[in-house]
Amino acid sequence: MTLVQVPIDQIEVAADHLRSTLDQQKLVDLINSVAEVGLLHPILVIETEEGYRLIAGYRRLMACKELGFDTITAFVLSKDASLRQIQIVENIQREDLNPIDRAMAVQLFIQENKLSVLQASKQLGIPRTTINDWLTVLDLPQQYQNAVLNNYYGGSSPLTLSHVGLAKRFANKIGSEKMLNVVLDAVLYYNLSRAETRTILKLVAGAKDLSIDQAVRKVRLMPQERDRKDGSPAWSVEQLMASLTKSGDYLVKTDFESLQTLSDKQKQEVIRRARALKLLLDDVIEKISQHSPFTKSG
Repeated sequence: MTLVQVPIDQIEVAADHLRSTLDQQKLVDLINSVAEVGLLHPILVIETEEGYRLIAGYRRLMACKELGFDTITAFVLSKDASLRQIQIVENIQREDLNPIDRAMAVQLFIQENKLSVLQASKQLGIPRTTINDWLTVLDLPQQYQNAVLNNYYGGSSPLTLSHVGLAKRFANKIGSEKMLNVVLDAVLYYNLSRAETRTILKLVAGAKDLSIDQAVRKVRLMPQERDRKDGSPAWSVEQLMASLTKSGDYLVKTDFESLQTLSDKQKQEVIRRARALKLLLDDVIEKISQHSPFTKSG
């Protein structure tokens, strides 16, 4: 696989790459980004007798076309590239791949080609630190993986790969593997943004006796204090039961024929939110089941 400048008019786009529901706002945002800082991630093509065929990077190609580019940076797979190699690299390049599946695709690419992370970085055109952050998610306990997926699918979880990367580097810096979980728990409990997390970790690193909780107090109000200030009620089992009952009553009355009248974009949004809710419910069920006598056999 080689990295070259490919003439845009020589790239064939297969029918299955044409997106009837292409998000125009995201395309505009990408066009503006490419115009400002250039194309950060090359597209993926394969050689054909007539020129090249697009494998991955349709939105990036469209953005460069809109900007009037004559050429585009691309990874070119040779004509004799194996189908397996194409599938793996295509998966990595996909723009809609969730963080877990993408990490698994990268790991598979590294293992099957017997590469180091640095070598994979050069072949994929992706910074080594980014690949390390992607792979870190595979080593996380299941509850944190679920939280990352919940965030990806639009749920209430604040946890992203950026948080995980910050926590991992902080844990390595102070030489404590357990600190990774401590930081991630704080992100989830206090609903910390990436910027807040970075500031908090800097405070803790610069003050020997400062805990994560104490650092959070310096950056923002504790959740309990915030609740008392704005008058919102605290979490309770009663509220949880009421919410689950209300959701269940509503779902059993779902008119599936009406759902079929939704646009493709609306259907995708319903699916995204339903998946996020399912991940949260699965996590709750698992945690409760671990301590419930009714789940034990015998």
